[in-house]
Amino acid sequence: MLILAFDTTSEWGGAGIFRDGECLATAAHDGQANYSVFLFQEVERILQESGIRLEDIDLFAAAKGPGSFTGIRVGLAAAQGWANAFGKPLRSVSVFEAMVEQAKPETDYAVSLLDARRGEFYAGIFRSDPPKMPSNGENREEARSAQFKLTGEGVVGKPEHLASLLQTQIAAASSVTCVVRETDEAARELERQFAPAFRWKHVKSFLLHDIATVALRAHQKGHPITLSELSPAYIRRPDAELNWKG
Repeated sequence: MLILAFDTTSEWGGAGIFRDGECLATAAHDGQANYSVFLFQEVERILQESGIRLEDIDLFAAAKGPGSFTGIRVGLAAAQGWANAFGKPLRSVSVFEAMVEQAKPETDYAVSLLDARRGEFYAGIFRSDPPKMPSNGENREEARSAQFKLTGEGVVGKPEHLASLLQTQIAAASSVTCVVRETDEAARELERQFAPAFRWKHVKSFLLHDIATVALRAHQKGHPITLSELSPAYIRRPDAELNWKG
């Protein structure tokens, strides 16, 4: 199955084409270009590079946040436009889930942490389901990763707020892994503040392969595509909404 995956939620995004688990071509965002320009230019380039037409794509996979409000909107709008134009399925994937997919923690809980600016951080808390035997076509490593389910929609707050929240929500957990991107210096600073209360795992900031993997797994399992799945995962309300007086 050919998958076009892209992440427009942060400066560490990009676009990539995958055939099942194999990467055919990728384009990494340089941190400077506007995604409304970058995404369409680079998707066209990697399609040409891999000898694939846009209409050949079987599944579109887009990161839905949290992250840049404008970037999230650009990515989801493009994904929905292409999926509708070619009659192909679309799966949106949270950045939180892509991070856990890459980390593959072996603990009761996993917590994805992202810099939210303004001295705040996004946190997605995942809980592991009871162990299960892998189904047909699913190896043991994939089955382990698939057990983690996001509790709620994620939260945003100052370090002290998150520390209190984590201690309250997962105080009974026997083990917790906090997951941060290796280039997210602000989030990695939390490791020095929270450690040694939790285990820590650093993942690569470029999450395209993980976004494609999560989307493909959901598609193969036939999970229904809901309206909430295609909605942006802002977590924090946009400034325009916060400042609107009515």
